[in-house]
Amino acid sequence: MPNYKNGNFFHQIDNSVFDKYHRPGQITAVSGVYRCRSCGFEATCVMGKPLPPENHCQSHSPSWRCAGGIVSWQLVAAAVHVSG
Repeated sequence: MPNYKNGNFFHQIDNSVFDKYHRPGQITAVSGVYRCRSCGFEATCVMGKPLPPENHCQSHSPSWRCAGGIVSWQLVAAAVHVSG
């Protein structure tokens, strides 16, 4: 789960973008923090770039191993882009 110090910088919303599961290597639609549904590791992903590959979980450290399930990524914290 992403850590934060000041909750004033976060806004809770009910948006279906957080309910979707994404395949490894799929192009990131929304920049933010994604959580592996198999092992719980989190990765920061940028819109337009691929999500981490399936073998990414084994490269964190020996203690991070997928729990035998299919690797998929779920958005847990979205970044808000401001232009100007």
